[in-house]
Amino acid sequence: MRISTLGPLTVDGKPVGGKRLAAVIQELVAARGRPVSVAALVDSVWREDPPGDALAAVQALIARVRRLGVPVETVPGGYRTPTDAIQTDAGLARELIDQAHTLLRAGDRAAARRDADEARALFADAPDLTETHAARLFSDIASVRAECALAGTGPANEEDLRRLVAHRPPDEPAAALLVRVLAQQGRDAEAQDVLERLRTELVDEYGTDPSSVVTEVHLALLRGDLPSARPRRAPRPVLPISWQRPGSVMVGREPDLTAVLDGLTQVPLVTIVAVGGAGKTRLAAEVSRRTSVAVWVVELAGLRTAQDVTTALLSVLTSGEELLGGLRSLGPREQLRTAAAGLSGLVVLDNCEHLLAAAADAAADLINASPDLAVLATSRAPLGLAEEMVHRLPALSDGEALALLEARARLGGVPAVWDSQQALHLCNRLDNLPLALELAAARLRTMPIEDVLAGLSDRFALLDDALRGLPERHARLWAMVGWSDELLEPGRRDLLHRLAVIPAPFTAATAAAVAGQEDVRAGLAALVEQSLLVLETGGRPARYRMLETVREYGQARLGDRRPALTGLLAWAREQAIGLADELIGPHQLATLRALAGDQENLMAALHWALDSGDEAATVDLAAALFFPMMIRGSSLEISIMTAAVLHLDDPVARRRSALLRGEGVDADRLARICLLIGSYAAITGRLRLSALAGRTLRAVLRKGAPEVSPRYTALAGMLPVLHDLHSPSASAGLAALIADGDPYVRGLGLFIRAAADEMLNGAVRSEDAIEAYRCFEAAGDHWGMGMAAQAVAGASAAPDAGAPIDWLTRGVQHMEQIGAAQEAHSAQVLLDARLALAGDVDAEQRLRQFARSGGEEDWDSAQAAMALANLAWQRHEWPAIVQYADTIMQATRVVPDPQPHQRVLFRAAAAVLHLAVAAQRSGQSALRLENTAADLLARSGDEIVSEAPLLGAWATGGALLARQRGQIGEAAELWTLAEPARGSLAALFTRDEFELLAQRIPRTESPSHPDRAARIRDLMARVL
Repeated sequence: MRISTLGPLTVDGKPVGGKRLAAVIQELVAARGRPVSVAALVDSVWREDPPGDALAAVQALIARVRRLGVPVETVPGGYRTPTDAIQTDAGLARELIDQAHTLLRAGDRAAARRDADEARALFADAPDLTETHAARLFSDIASVRAECALAGTGPANEEDLRRLVAHRPPDEPAAALLVRVLAQQGRDAEAQDVLERLRTELVDEYGTDPSSVVTEVHLALLRGDLPSARPRRAPRPVLPISWQRPGSVMVGREPDLTAVLDGLTQVPLVTIVAVGGAGKTRLAAEVSRRTSVAVWVVELAGLRTAQDVTTALLSVLTSGEELLGGLRSLGPREQLRTAAAGLSGLVVLDNCEHLLAAAADAAADLINASPDLAVLATSRAPLGLAEEMVHRLPALSDGEALALLEARARLGGVPAVWDSQQALHLCNRLDNLPLALELAAARLRTMPIEDVLAGLSDRFALLDDALRGLPERHARLWAMVGWSDELLEPGRRDLLHRLAVIPAPFTAATAAAVAGQEDVRAGLAALVEQSLLVLETGGRPARYRMLETVREYGQARLGDRRPALTGLLAWAREQAIGLADELIGPHQLATLRALAGDQENLMAALHWALDSGDEAATVDLAAALFFPMMIRGSSLEISIMTAAVLHLDDPVARRRSALLRGEGVDADRLARICLLIGSYAAITGRLRLSALAGRTLRAVLRKGAPEVSPRYTALAGMLPVLHDLHSPSASAGLAALIADGDPYVRGLGLFIRAAADEMLNGAVRSEDAIEAYRCFEAAGDHWGMGMAAQAVAGASAAPDAGAPIDWLTRGVQHMEQIGAAQEAHSAQVLLDARLALAGDVDAEQRLRQFARSGGEEDWDSAQAAMALANLAWQRHEWPAIVQYADTIMQATRVVPDPQPHQRVLFRAAAAVLHLAVAAQRSGQSALRLENTAADLLARSGDEIVSEAPLLGAWATGGALLARQRGQIGEAAELWTLAEPARGSLAALFTRDEFELLAQRIPRTESPSHPDRAARIRDLMARVL
């Protein structure tokens, strides 16, 4: 059956009548074979006005859909349309354009153009691009056709590109292609017009500048570098548009220019240091224009955090292209060092003063990454690096200042009569600062010098509209905000400045607390009217958003920030205390959504509480924020924050802290925080932090036991268990948790015991995991339900566990509901692995995408590759098995850390895969595979301490290697010794294939050994 969705909806060529019927079909087709819930169908058809009996209404529509011949299956919770039963024009177009991309990469442009033209024919002549998927597909098609046309294959599709540029928001890559097409035809003026219109639209309607792909093609157009009918050149360093040529002659800075250029030949880092407005950026721009090397410019004025600096640098040094390969798995600074390695030229870091430490780190990373790379920085203070040459930019001399003022004024058409004495007086009133002189010169075009001098009593009001043509961070944007600020009444101006401490969209209640007023709605309305705030009505409650430029201005004008931040902290504490107790229970999802909506503002309050030493407020906020941060994978931030709360790296603060003595704070919330921190630290191997959390927990239970809830009192026994799962006391501790009457406490105890079984014995106790799920369900904890569901699915022998696919589906759903994106992704990989082995083609395709996208220590990628290797084994596709084993190996290439479990298991699995293929080959090919397996096993030996599953996995790989090498005795003994703890490794393989491996090993009785681990190591030494 053919369904057309790119134009009017048709089924086998017949139009579909009725918007509701069409909406149902569109929703089912868009799902691509996945189930669509009744709720989703109701939302798609009726939006916010569903009928009284929505289920019956949906069933009636489904019946009509089936009468049209569209296959619709009823599945639990909804309906689905099998992908193999229908063909859509969108799907066909996607297949064609993917094939065209492949042909284009292979150099077959003619065939690529034919496929792209065929895909274009599936759209209407004037297609409707309101639907996002259709717009992206159409853009992809237009891109391939344009690239082919530029290479001389077929006519250019100019109209399609213009449609995309006219789209809202505009398609910037399409605009760049359109410029290249027009330039190829000699229509440079039209190309320039396209760029100007695009730039104006982006600034006026979206408040942003064109992306790098547009600025790059603009530069090439201006320089005449756009070639005719040849592939696009690789990106190259360029100056920002505003730096390409000086607006006017630079006056009075030639000695400084010479000094900086000379300095860059002698040292790797030169910093131009001066007060704001002295001309640091102007001098850096002139240096960039006069140097003969490649230049990359990063403007830091609009950035707010250290991460922003790294991100901006990466964007510039990689020309905005996506970082490929293993670079994704590195930390931001490692990414920067890798991107800068081998570069030659000059990197300019402009306006570093508000991010001094981050700029210093970035400069150090750059100059250490490449000996041929130099850094020029502008700042109000030195960066403080040993390699730095500081060039302090002095104020202009009287003569230089007078020359600058006169030169700029005469450019504006000032009359020939020039009073040098008054002009010098004006220069001195403006401190001889170049920026102030530029502004005064602009005003002199329309005002006599006497009036300008008189107007300096309110210089901002005098000079604000004279800033055009200067850098925006110094001029137009600042002037616009400043002018609006000066027009406000004093009370509303103070409100604006106070609101600048709120980092994210906020409600009227937040604003009132920060302002220290009962009602600020009238003031907020006035600020919205002045375009200083934006009212966002898409959610409930409505929120106000402050533009970053306005926020920076407000913070600069605020002065004493403490009253505003104190108000923010008071609001945040009230919010956090009200929400913290609902994090576990029937309102968990609504609570997590509420915390996510205000997370950035709550975090700002937490930072202020830490900075100001308010431990009571710190505990109140952390009790609400740490759990969502942990389940949503904010690992770096949670590591920093948990250490700060307990003063891990500050011994002096620890001695002064009442919190660490269990005093001065809410005891129940402190106990909750200690449990969260202790558990997280124990799992991640941060032993000092875990010990400190345990010590604080004991203190609070000793001094504030009556205030601590029975739940947290009971859970206090969990921390010792996590530190030593092998000990007898751990079993007793778990038994106490499991016997508790609180379903949440019991669920945690059961889940930990199930996880301990996997860690110690290589197999999950399915009955524990199932009961844990039920307990978490009763307690109202979707995180626990999601983790327990995955544990049930992973049980190696669970006859009463239900279908693993069902449990994994539950796990994905729970993780998605709470916003745990990384856990949901990992569960989806496991689910797709099961589905693919059951014959689901779509799941197999998703696994291929997961496997391709991975890098070092990406266990989801390794898991996907493992599933694909199992499929290839079933199909006897031996080369593919080696390919997937190599993907798994890539994930294990990291420096050893305290958590080797995943790495050792996957190394052993990759070794087994190589040996399985080696058994099918002979000669040098088999020997290479055998040696690779041996290397993988050898690399894991030092990382295994005493964990039974890791020893079992290692010994299993060693047994198969010994069998491959003909060491039959060692193979048999190692296989027998690995038997009790082989489950974790065996679970990575399908049962049939693993049994085939087992058949190669002869069965013998292994002599008993007092130290099983020592015997395994002795045998492995012989084999390796």
